[in-house]
Amino acid sequence: MIIATPNDDDLCVAPELAILTALEASLAIAAQVLNIAHTEILAPGDDRLPMYLDTRVAAEIIAEATHLIATINRYRLALVDPDACSPDRA
Repeated sequence: MIIATPNDDDLCVAPELAILTALEASLAIAAQVLNIAHTEILAPGDDRLPMYLDTRVAAEIIAEATHLIATINRYRLALVDPDACSPDRA
């Protein structure tokens, strides 16, 4: 995953990008570590690896982290090109 790092000019216009970038990196790392800790997430349907509660919750966290990363990217895009994220634009 490539995380866009804001430059000084970006931070002058939108200082919130600093913490959003840190959050994005943290979410990406957490998702990667959970995938490593629960390898059965990467092999769904494999009956040899039962899906325990902690694994199911880890999979939910990964899904939510992925969704939040996408939302952060949409926010960043909206700052650059507000029309790009318009719901009317298809």
